[in-house]
Amino acid sequence: MTGHRLRTVTLVALLVLGCCAAPALASSPGGAAPGVLTLPDGSPFTVTLGNPLVRATAGGVGVTVHATAMLRGRVRIAGTAPRRAGIVTIERRDPVAGWVAVASAAVAANGSFTAVWRPNRLGPLQLRAVAGAAAAGTADTAGTAGDDASAPQVGVTVYRPGIASWYGPTSDAETTACGVPLGRWTLGVAHRTLPCGTPVAFYYRGRTIVVPVIDRGPFVKGRSWDLTQAAFDALGGNDGLIRVGALPLPSPTTTAARAR
Repeated sequence: MTGHRLRTVTLVALLVLGCCAAPALASSPGGAAPGVLTLPDGSPFTVTLGNPLVRATAGGVGVTVHATAMLRGRVRIAGTAPRRAGIVTIERRDPVAGWVAVASAAVAANGSFTAVWRPNRLGPLQLRAVAGAAAAGTADTAGTAGDDASAPQVGVTVYRPGIASWYGPTSDAETTACGVPLGRWTLGVAHRTLPCGTPVAFYYRGRTIVVPVIDRGPFVKGRSWDLTQAAFDALGGNDGLIRVGALPLPSPTTTAARAR
C-alpha cells in the first residue's frame, strides 16, 4: 500500500491486530458478516489508509494540498498560476464572514507557488486559491477577488492534536462507564466529557478510524484520550503513548434531535 493512496478497508481481526490468532466473531445485530470486526452498535469497523493529495484547477490556477491537517500545524499548499498574477491568495470559507484570506505566496518565474497555512479551525474546511493579493485575515463576502467558479477549491479536514494512551479489560465481566461490555476486541475510546456514543475520528501516521466514546478517562495529566486496546492496535500504535489527531463528529442522535 503506497503512502498517498486512499483505501478504505473493512477490517477483519487479523488485519486489525496483526497477531497469530483471530477472535471468533459472529454476525452482529447490525447485520455485519461473520468474522467482521464491529463497533458496539453493530456497524462494521473501517480504517482509512493514507493522507492523499487533493488537487483542483480553475481559471488558470492549480492548487494541491494534503487532505488531512493538524490544528495550528504547518500545511504546505502548492500550485501553479499565471506569472502576471504576481501573488496567489489562499482563502478559507467561513460560514459567517464568507471567504477569508489565510495565506499568500508569490508566483515564481516558472508559474509555481508554495504557501504555508496554519489552520485555526477544526473539521472539514474548504479552501480556494485566488490569483491576486488580499490582506491576510480579511473577509471577501462579495467575491471581489474571484468568484467560486473561477477559483479552484479543495477540501481539508483539520484534526486537534493530542496524546492517546490505551487500556484493556481487567476482568471478563468488566463494563465501561457508558455501560458497554469491555473485552479484548471492544472498539472505542474513553474521554472525560464527551457524551457516551459520540463518534470520534482519529488520525495517526496515515491511518484514520472512527470509534465511539464508551468510557470515561483518561485521568492522567497530559493525556487526552484513552483508546481501547483493539482501537489502539487498529491505529498502528506501539506499546507506549501516541500523538494523534482527533475530531469529534456529530452523532446520529444529535443530528436527528436538531432536525426536529
